Amino acid sequence: MAQINNISEYIAENFGANASYVEGLLSRFQSDPSAVDESWRQFFGEMLNGGAATESANGQQSAGAQTNGAAKTETVKAETVTNGAAKTETPKTETAAAAAKAQPNAIIGEGVEVKAITGASKKIVENMEQSLTVPTATSVRSVPVKALVENRTIINEHLQTSGRGKASFTHVIAWAIVKAVKNYPQLNNGYGFVDGKPSRLENKSINLGIAIDIEKKDGSRNLLVPNIKNCETMNFADFLSAYNQTVKKARDGKLEISDFQGTTISLTNPGTLGTVSSNPRLMSGQSAIIATGAIEYPAEFQGMTAAALSQLGVSRTVTLTSTYDHRVIQ
Repeated sequence: MAQINNISEYIAENFGANASYVEGLLSRFQSDPSAVDESWRQFFGEMLNGGAATESANGQQSAGAQTNGAAKTETVKAETVTNGAAKTETPKTETAAAAAKAQPNAIIGEGVEVKAITGASKKIVENMEQSLTVPTATSVRSVPVKALVENRTIINEHLQTSGRGKASFTHVIAWAIVKAVKNYPQLNNGYGFVDGKPSRLENKSINLGIAIDIEKKDGSRNLLVPNIKNCETMNFADFLSAYNQTVKKARDGKLEISDFQGTTISLTNPGTLGTVSSNPRLMSGQSAIIATGAIEYPAEFQGMTAAALSQLGVSRTVTLTSTYDHRVIQ
């Protein structure tokens, strides 16, 4: 690992939407190395020391971080990896300086208090601005959920007989995405600039990123997007277990470096907040992000009684959006 001049930019480069989480772990590591897991201790130790062997908290020497294929970083034009996609870029300091010059100063009116955006919030700003470099298109469909509701009921009756908990609507929708990508593998393609050429990255594995809303001890919230790897090799029982394990690791603060790397396609569920339809940002290197809306009766029918809805045969629906990289998915 070459000497890193700007740690925040390096973290943003390699962890995308999860950069604020990683910076939080770095802060904990700098205060007390034993406060983070061994894989993070090795990663941060080598990052801060330019790849030299570093003393971990248990006194063992570590050398040459290997982070599931994460890329090397150099000061001048470097080949980097963002969520598994390789690309060639100019130095970030020049890019940031150019961006700062391009944005005119805001006109501040009377009574307006100015507070600079810093820390994790600043990282979100940078991630969102970087996402604007990805030319996307979005498809929207409203789908009746009668079959989804019935299938989930059958699944849960089976799971409960063996004491294996329940499957949520999100579990089933996530599995449907995996099945769809297996049938249409081009939806799993990423884009990257490799060896000076724009390239299609044909991912063999389906690494599904799942957005998880985490509430911190101070009441603030953080959105993490770890991924479930090699979904194409799983049956539904395996997938359900892997999904729940990933969520538990996120809740317990046990996510590792590899959990964030190599995401090929993502699922986010703003429907839990009542959102009907969403057009989320697509992170560089991923093929697509699927968003699910609230499962509800269409607005024009929501004031009707259950009997009237049944008589008319009106089903609840969910609005799905697919935002994809239009350079490789048409």
